[in-house]
Amino acid sequence: MQHQPLDDLELEELENFLDSDAVHEDCQNFVMAHGFLTALAISPEAPAPSQWLPVVFEETPQFTSEKEQKHIENLLIRLFADLQKELESEDDFLVPCDIEVSQNPEELSELEEWASGFMEGVFFTERYWFESEKEEEVAECLLPFMVASGLFEDEEVQQIRESEKLTQSCIDQIPQLVTDLFLILRTEPEKKAFKPKPQSKGKGNGKGGKGAKKR
Repeated sequence: MQHQPLDDLELEELENFLDSDAVHEDCQNFVMAHGFLTALAISPEAPAPSQWLPVVFEETPQFTSEKEQKHIENLLIRLFADLQKELESEDDFLVPCDIEVSQNPEELSELEEWASGFMEGVFFTERYWFESEKEEEVAECLLPFMVASGLFEDEEVQQIRESEKLTQSCIDQIPQLVTDLFLILRTEPEKKAFKPKPQSKGKGNGKGGKGAKKR
């Protein structure tokens, strides 16, 4: 079955539903859900919708009918597929909000909500992000998302957040880093051709070079 991208009306319908009284107060709004699903789409192994839909909703919404439930869930599943297609394309990734953090500690910007959802998606699929030789590279790329989310009290994150200029310089990297993370986690490491070590003219000790370091 061919994938049908969400159109503007469907995106608006989904956004309105996630902001409605039918959902739990801790339900992700559209921007948070977009960030959450972006992280899941980057992960080499994405969980099934039956696993991640309850995370988006927090609790089952008060659907008016089984038909509405299937429709809303299908919109979210199609949004996830849209994000997968976008990441697999050569187009620049579009974050669905302005790249800025709020200057009001009592109010989150949409980017902070998006980044919070993204980091929730990272932790939801954590084993696929960090259990490899790419762990350090992934952690470095995630720093701007951590800064944007405002969820972390790490000294490095706090130092960046204290400077408006540093914060903006950091979070401006996020759209490119979404693509970079996708490529890092989805690309197999290059296998280096084996080159035998030249024999010394003296007596050999009969031992080869050190093997690859195991993590």
